[in-house]
Amino acid sequence: MSNRNTRQVNLSDDHVKRVSNATPVQAIEELVWNSLDADATRVSIRIESNDMGNQSITIEDNGEGITEEQANAYLIYIGNSWKAAKSETKSGRPIHGQKGAGRFKSFSLGRIVDWKSVYQGKNDFYQLDITLNSDNANKFDISNPSVSKIKQSQSVITISELNKKVAGYNFDDIKTKLTQTFAIHLYTFPEIEILVNGYPINPEEAIASIKDYTLELDGLNGQHIVTIVEWSDIKSKKILLCKDNGTVLQEQKPEPYKVRSLDYSFSAYLSSDYITQLNNESSIDLVELTADGKSLLEACYQKINDHFKDKKDKERLERLQGWKDSGIYPFQDNSDPGVIEIAKREIFDIIASKVEDNLPKFSKANHKTKKFTFKLLSQALEENPQAMQSIMTEVLNLNTEEQDEFAKLLEKTSLSHIIKSAKIVADRLDFLDSLHTLVFDHKNSLLERDQLHKILENEAWVFDEHFALSASEKRLEDVLKIHLNELGKRCEDDRNVLINDERQGRLDLMLSKAIEVRPGQKDYLVVELKRPKKKIDSPVIAQIMGYAQAVSDDERFNKSDCKWKFLAISNELDSIAYRYANNANSPKGCVYSSPDGGIEVYVMTWSEVITNARVRLQFYQEQLRYEADTESSIAYLHKVHNEFIPQEMKKQA
Repeated sequence: MSNRNTRQVNLSDDHVKRVSNATPVQAIEELVWNSLDADATRVSIRIESNDMGNQSITIEDNGEGITEEQANAYLIYIGNSWKAAKSETKSGRPIHGQKGAGRFKSFSLGRIVDWKSVYQGKNDFYQLDITLNSDNANKFDISNPSVSKIKQSQSVITISELNKKVAGYNFDDIKTKLTQTFAIHLYTFPEIEILVNGYPINPEEAIASIKDYTLELDGLNGQHIVTIVEWSDIKSKKILLCKDNGTVLQEQKPEPYKVRSLDYSFSAYLSSDYITQLNNESSIDLVELTADGKSLLEACYQKINDHFKDKKDKERLERLQGWKDSGIYPFQDNSDPGVIEIAKREIFDIIASKVEDNLPKFSKANHKTKKFTFKLLSQALEENPQAMQSIMTEVLNLNTEEQDEFAKLLEKTSLSHIIKSAKIVADRLDFLDSLHTLVFDHKNSLLERDQLHKILENEAWVFDEHFALSASEKRLEDVLKIHLNELGKRCEDDRNVLINDERQGRLDLMLSKAIEVRPGQKDYLVVELKRPKKKIDSPVIAQIMGYAQAVSDDERFNKSDCKWKFLAISNELDSIAYRYANNANSPKGCVYSSPDGGIEVYVMTWSEVITNARVRLQFYQEQLRYEADTESSIAYLHKVHNEFIPQEMKKQA
């Protein structure tokens, strides 16, 4: 007679598969929570690997285990867990799960799940063996209980025949990820130990600081707390949604411009009665779509920003006091310094902090050198070019010619204007990164006229800083009429301008040079935008040549008064366009130049346009030491062009 019995979960295979869906780390986290809910004080995670990849994952704990009665009563149901009627374990710790679905997360790791449970009975300890197989996810085999040789309760779950994705998964940073999930729990309950491949998670080492804030929201009852944990070595910027008892449910990704960490590494744990309610209703993923959820998240974001702003301000005050105590601060104490003096000191404090942070030699310098450097910097704020030359030598390592140019600049402008100019450069660097993302990563969804065109209307500098947007989406004859007054009207004729004597032309962007390069004369740039997925080919070249021909043949324009440059842009050139654009006898990209030099036609890729713009900004970027990243560039898009970006980018923010 077999000592094993088969039990069936009262749900369809499809439903079981849905509740088992999870990433490898999420699945392991869920199994660890199950151990903690069983009142375990020690949980060990082991990932066995060889040259072929990961082979098995084992979670072992010293919890209460599961009895035969519990297995028969609860494992055949989802939503009828023994935890549903309890909020705490026997030792008084909060319970994470309620729905009895956590064990099925193991199917997202591998095909076979072997579960050995040792529990204490009336007279002895007993062992129960349970086997689950993802091929029949709604069934499991359970053994008859037998007297255990091990005389203490425990649970050992081993997942084998790992899924292909899990077998090749890189678990190198799993200890860091689990630290962020369980740090608060371990910090609150120091008797618990969680080990990853034999190495314990130590919240005391990982956590630099921890602080709780209570959120007060009108119209949303209950308790809402955000706990901000700053990490010592972990690089993180996370918001984690938690039940009201503090157990982590899932990560919440905020829009990039909503949270400013000011270079601090942190995890923010948002514990709320409302989140508990959503989780009970299986609708936690909709938190951003409800009015109460949106208000709760906004309050959380604001508290995080306030926390780090206060921290930064406090550090600045401590630094400032340190300068004063050491006698290197160049300003005298004044109970009523006045608005101008306050502004000057605030600018000095910011720049001096940058000097101290970015120059290792400065922090090691002697007192006399520090005092002298700060004195020079304060004199530069009085717009003394000679003093600023010394600062530039010490701080930016500019050569003599560059120092002279900077000194001349300071004679004509203020430091505040220089800071504004630096912001423009930083914004442009961010835009170039975001433009690259738009035209390459989202080329299949990006609309030329309704999105890309609208964005470039306010970013025309990307083609050439000398050009400013003058007209957009106008028929060719309208564009020419706009500029008749600037060039001098040649006749009263109101005829349409035709291309190849057949049809009216239509321009995507019309750019005019902001200054007269020759007395009484202007240069014009005509940009034809194509959807990024549309290659520039012979028809496109013919189209832009048609525009050029219309201008060249029109009797109303004296070509000696102006020069025209026509440019067609997309992601790629086909082989014919590439051959035209790389003619050894012409500038790169030029496919036509009129004999008198009055008309030029170019075709370029977005890669070339972006690269050229980067080159023009390179010097300023080097001096600013500013590096645009994905977060800052996407944040710029959302802030300046949010209504024109593809919907998928709005969702992933």
